[in-house]
Amino acid sequence: MKRKDSKRVFRVLVSVHIARSGGRDTLTGIFRFLASNPNWQLSIVQSDEEFTPDIVRTAKDKGFDGIIATIPGSKETLGALASTPLPLVIKNIRSSEFKKRRSPTAFIFNDNTAIGRLAATTLLNNGQYASYAYVPEFDENWCRERGKSFCAKIAESGRYCAVFHSETSPTKPVNDHEGLKAFIASLPKPVAVYAATDLCAVKVLAAANEAKVSVPSQMALLGTDNDEFLTQYTSPPISSILPGHVAMGFRAASELARFMRGTKDRTRHQTIYIPPVSVIERASTKPSLPATTLVARIKTYIAEHGCQGINVMDVVGHLGVSRSLAEIRFRQIEGKSIRQAIEERRLSEATRLLRQTALTVQEIARRCGFSGQNRLSHVFKDRFGLAPEHWRKNKANNGHA
Repeated sequence: MKRKDSKRVFRVLVSVHIARSGGRDTLTGIFRFLASNPNWQLSIVQSDEEFTPDIVRTAKDKGFDGIIATIPGSKETLGALASTPLPLVIKNIRSSEFKKRRSPTAFIFNDNTAIGRLAATTLLNNGQYASYAYVPEFDENWCRERGKSFCAKIAESGRYCAVFHSETSPTKPVNDHEGLKAFIASLPKPVAVYAATDLCAVKVLAAANEAKVSVPSQMALLGTDNDEFLTQYTSPPISSILPGHVAMGFRAASELARFMRGTKDRTRHQTIYIPPVSVIERASTKPSLPATTLVARIKTYIAEHGCQGINVMDVVGHLGVSRSLAEIRFRQIEGKSIRQAIEERRLSEATRLLRQTALTVQEIARRCGFSGQNRLSHVFKDRFGLAPEHWRKNKANNGHA
């Protein structure tokens, strides 16, 4: 026997940002559900301004049977959603207002923890990076969830993850262009950066370009949402995580259909998390393993032999590569020359010996591979503005010896 409502047409109010990729994908999921459930009539509102409290309050009187809301609208609209007796499905909207709802309600969210883990796994598997960083778009829960999960996964691998914060734009950190530019410039290279959204990734790319940080040779960049309008036409195109927005739309429609059919369910409110689909790889995360491997070998050789009087030709001769190739790749990724890296290694060891031993400056210069005491003094004055012996005395007076 057929159900009495088998021929009934259900009127459904849907609020969705069609101008955004996530909104279009959500609507695609709803349409996929309707392909096998054609007895729906949709009324779509596409902006916060259009999604008014009055539309929600009068929806039942106007003959609507249910609501799918992906746009929060104003505080008053949220209050109207919380109060409507109609079955309701909420996508990616959090509000304490909904706690008082007595009618059937489903909350559908992106699994931001899974998104953050996928971002970290992708970048960890992409190559050898000296550092990792997360750039949030907003100071909101979903952004913090992605960042927390991303940094936790990076930490599991024994690496440190930096997080961008802004004092001038705390609620929307990515709008602090100058702060973001300085943050990117300060990160050890090569660096892998995960941006909370694709729009956020575009702003990171712009800041990197101004900071003279090359993508992907010095910085790998990964966004979220796979908004092709944003990601495919940048230079280079930006890799992005594809969330499960289509699945979210389909699940939203199926849950609302269940509510509208009057299916008995003791659970008045339920929460559903949808995992991401995949990573859409583009040029911004293109692995540069030959280059990063070469630079890693150069750094290892300098760390082990930098204090033995070596020069650049000793390094490239040991590795069996041309000097020009080694210099180009090293400067691309490290932002300095091989000679500078050798001198920094010597200076690091010299400062350690000055702090921890009573060796003469002449002996320290010899042990660290400097050509003589004068060269060590010259390097020290350039870096610290003091001769080595005065630097040592200052450290001793400050209690650091």
